[in-house]
Amino acid sequence: MKKSDIICPNCNAGYRRVELASGARSTGEFRCLLCDHVLEVFDGTVEVAIRLTVQPEKTFQGLNN
Repeated sequence: MKKSDIICPNCNAGYRRVELASGARSTGEFRCLLCDHVLEVFDGTVEVAIRLTVQPEKTFQGLNN
């Protein structure tokens, strides 16, 4: 299992990406849940799970205090 982070280049939403060695493998694409930007295209060689971890409006919260 490999873990990494993805930042949407369009809206700066943060995602955790987990690549699994086993499991059902699928094709398709993953789009940002907030702005619909394509973040990754799956070719079916590995199984990938992605979840939203940081919403853009929360990214800089507290820096302007």
